[in-house]
Amino acid sequence: MSMFDEKVQQQLKDVFKQMKSNVTLLNFTQEFECPACKNVREFVDETVALSDKLKHVVYDFQKDENKAKEYNVDKIPAIVLLDKDDNDTGIKYYGLPGGYEFTSFVGSLLEVSGQKEELPEKLVNRIKNIDKDIHIQVFVLPT
Repeated sequence: MSMFDEKVQQQLKDVFKQMKSNVTLLNFTQEFECPACKNVREFVDETVALSDKLKHVVYDFQKDENKAKEYNVDKIPAIVLLDKDDNDTGIKYYGLPGGYEFTSFVGSLLEVSGQKEELPEKLVNRIKNIDKDIHIQVFVLPT
């Protein structure tokens, strides 16, 4: 059974046509998948099937421990977004980016592909003035 009905699949195909370059989704899971791991892998499989600009690579969290460390993945299920040159964008999703997170997930794919949303110059300048590393985590709950 598909996670996306035909109407949503067509809408996503139309949105993904805006992608400028390829995006790779690294999916960290484990051999004996937890229910959430299986759902995330199926979600990524179905998503990448909607555009030839999307690629899915699966890593086993334990067997591919070095890859998990390389991408700073410390829990599963995880999705890491890489740009067209396979550079880590720093964007990760833990768990299934469904519901309220889905719009942000699709927006992230577009952004990583080069379809960037222009930011106000004032905000860009404020960001450029940040002179230290910052670790941002966003937690989304419907309540």
